[in-house]
Amino acid sequence: MSESLAEELFVLRELALVAGGMLLDSMGHVGPIARKKATEIVTEVDRRVEDMIVEGITHTFTGDTILAEESGGTAGTSGRTWYIDPLDGTTNYAHGYPVFSVSMACADAEGLVLGAVFAPYLDELYLAHRGGGAVMERPRHGISDPLEARREVAMTDALLATGFPYVRDEGVDLNAGRVRDFLKANCHGVRRGGSAAVDLVHVAAGKLDGYWETSLRPWDTAAGTLIAREAGALVTDQLGQQEPLHFQNILAAAPGLHNVMVEILARSEGKGLS
Repeated sequence: MSESLAEELFVLRELALVAGGMLLDSMGHVGPIARKKATEIVTEVDRRVEDMIVEGITHTFTGDTILAEESGGTAGTSGRTWYIDPLDGTTNYAHGYPVFSVSMACADAEGLVLGAVFAPYLDELYLAHRGGGAVMERPRHGISDPLEARREVAMTDALLATGFPYVRDEGVDLNAGRVRDFLKANCHGVRRGGSAAVDLVHVAAGKLDGYWETSLRPWDTAAGTLIAREAGALVTDQLGQQEPLHFQNILAAAPGLHNVMVEILARSEGKGLS
């Protein structure tokens, strides 16, 4: 890792730790809850954590563009863009369900370059930079270990995860059918954690073997995408196409499993459109 990337990743790590601490401090008393859509909510904690992160990035990385979930975009001139989700899994958080995270990533003209995902209740902090592999820390335990490269996984040995869109239209029916198809393919199971960033880093860490979801946004997936790729997972769209950053229709999987998942998703799509 170059010295400049090391310094930038350290800043990202410190912001993630502070943000995670703020989330834990407010868990159980989140304050007023507003609805962005019928089933999509936002809390005062989302906004407070995002303000802290945006202030820290603006101060440290002058000239970078920032795209944050709650406050929108701030244009910069450097050619780099930050994708910030202060609380991925707000619905979980508001209900006291412990799967939620802070997700922060930076991309330049060549693609994703820095990423951090911190699930504070789980005590899991994932960090990566382009070309340098990925690390998982357990801050409360004083543990920091590089993630091993993902090896091939067969469908019959795979634990999968997915998510469902906030808009409860035909997309729900389509994805429910996909869950059925993967279960009938004899995977070990299909989970629904509720935080795209956590699902992606759990693919990176081998806690999950594959993950798919639709109707996401770049701040949901940017950091987790980089971390998963640096750990040897394949992250594409659901047709298997490679792009610097996928978010609307994402698929992340271990080698060997990825192509099988693409095929099953394609068959499910055909059934849903018939």
